[in-house]
Amino acid sequence: MIGLLILFGIALGLLTALLTAMLAWQMVHPPRHTAAWALARGLPCDPNDLNLKFDEWWLDRPGGARLPVWEIEGRKKSGVRDQRAADSNTLIAVFIHGWGHARVDSLQRIDPFLPLVDRMVLYDLRGHGDSTGSASTLGDGEDEDLRALLERLGDGPFLLVGHSMGAVIALRAATKAVGQSSSVAQLISGLIAYGPYCDFHRSLQGRLHVNGLPARPLTDLALLIHRLRGVRPAGIAPQILQGLHIPLLVVHGVNDRVSPLDHARRIADAAAGATLIEVEDAAHADSHSVDAARHEESIRQFVARLCARSSVTGAQVNA
Repeated sequence: MIGLLILFGIALGLLTALLTAMLAWQMVHPPRHTAAWALARGLPCDPNDLNLKFDEWWLDRPGGARLPVWEIEGRKKSGVRDQRAADSNTLIAVFIHGWGHARVDSLQRIDPFLPLVDRMVLYDLRGHGDSTGSASTLGDGEDEDLRALLERLGDGPFLLVGHSMGAVIALRAATKAVGQSSSVAQLISGLIAYGPYCDFHRSLQGRLHVNGLPARPLTDLALLIHRLRGVRPAGIAPQILQGLHIPLLVVHGVNDRVSPLDHARRIADAAAGATLIEVEDAAHADSHSVDAARHEESIRQFVARLCARSSVTGAQVNA
């Protein structure tokens, strides 16, 4: 009997080690959403499939990482300029996708922004999509990639649009820019966060639960492995948002099991200029599409708020 218990313990330990190793590997090697992936699902593979003018280039980063970028011309929806966006002719929307997604996924989110902004910029995070030279770092240090992208793009002003891990990266980039009083801080006009989370560990557990898989202690062990490798998955501590004084729109599905609604509420409560929209019947990835008309109007109003704020700031500078 004791022998069987020992064998069972050994087998359980080996199984735990195997599952932990698999989870740790998958965390930094997410599924690659590329043109082939999109084509197989009948989705647009690039902006050309949406009849949009664009340029494609690469952002080279330290360590050999190369991040592909689409720079898309806005205000071209059906070839008609939206007169409601007359004051937003220089606004550049930068989209930051979430874990396991890519810029091809961001293509499905740009429609409400097309008539409102001058340009839209979509790029692949490390270890995602068509990026090369680096595994995912789970948001750790990837706010620096975003800030480098903004510096490469020029004078802005920028509207950051992030989903899930991308929202966390955008929030960290904005708060660090403010804390360092950098030129980038002056160029970020606003931020839209879809399904953000405060704690990566909690979001990882939620993702596993959604897929019917066990979480703890596998998640604890996998995170320990990455910490020993020097990778610290990024979260956002609400208290650091108290110094964020740009308009923030948080859009969160009430039924989100990956990023808890409570996290969105804590983020919105902490930031001075934040508005929270709770979307009924929406989960983690569909808060923009469950009520498309309401969502589009929310985006229009938010962009109008950015433009009005920019006009006031410009008037004060010129006075």
